[in-house]
Amino acid sequence: MFTFLILLTYIVNDIFGKLCPPIFGQFKCPLNFTCVINECYSDNNATAPLDCEQVKCDANFRCYKGRCYPTTGLPCDRNVQLSEHQSKSITSNCGLKGRCINGRCAEDKCFGANCTKDELCGDGKCLTVSSNFCITHFDCGPTFKCYQNKCIPFKRNSISCNCDPGEVCQKGRCAHVSCQPGSFCLQGTCQSAIGQDCTSTTCQGGTICVEGRCILDPCTNRCPSDHVCREGQCRHLQGLLCYRECPKPYVCISGRCTKNECFGKICQLGEMCQSGLCIKVEGRLCSLAIRDCAEEFECIGNTCRDLLVKANVTLP
Repeated sequence: MFTFLILLTYIVNDIFGKLCPPIFGQFKCPLNFTCVINECYSDNNATAPLDCEQVKCDANFRCYKGRCYPTTGLPCDRNVQLSEHQSKSITSNCGLKGRCINGRCAEDKCFGANCTKDELCGDGKCLTVSSNFCITHFDCGPTFKCYQNKCIPFKRNSISCNCDPGEVCQKGRCAHVSCQPGSFCLQGTCQSAIGQDCTSTTCQGGTICVEGRCILDPCTNRCPSDHVCREGQCRHLQGLLCYRECPKPYVCISGRCTKNECFGKICQLGEMCQSGLCIKVEGRLCSLAIRDCAEEFECIGNTCRDLLVKANVTLP
């Protein structure tokens, strides 16, 4: 009978997916365990442990009481004030492809995308950027630049080195910086970089390449907050094309910069941050803590209860 149930489970899983129970399931069984009816069993019919230290989940699942839950949409991260002088920061597991944004795990559809040098990932798809029409560099993305109204791959210096503060990488070696902006050190002498041809080389001395010539970077301290500057032009970060990272508190997800309104937001006990606001979770109705409450909460009697307690700190 048990063997028949396992065979039936495999058939149902192929049709409805691999959550447990197979049709209306909320969790996935840990690795090396199979869902039968509404429980997880190993090949030798042993029930999966309820301890997350004893089981392992797939990369995009979070373990809770020995079972694996899809991370997308789960509450994540907390910064909690335990006392006047003490706070606690909790970083959640949003899975290999997940990022915590505004208190919820979101899937980064561009994670691991294998795009060519002429492409940029957007919403999980590799989109051709090279030779696209453009007006500014922002139209092309961070790995391209706009040249004569066409996007071309941005050439970076292939020679790099790990230099100390106050030093700059010069032809693979670290050199002390003592030249004025717009100039660079070459064999012990400051040389002006302004006006040099940059069609096939990289500009130095804090200059940038514009229409084939090196000019002083006009971006220094000229943009308002939540903006980024490229070659003298400011653009708001929200929705900007990105590759892997954006300046904090923005997160690069699915190829676009998205502001994490909860970055650095500290809430009181019983609360968590959602979209920049501290929302009360303590006392909320629940059936599953990992989904209905927040990090370090438990669902007790169908009510969310904060497991963190106020710290008693005595200052000397």
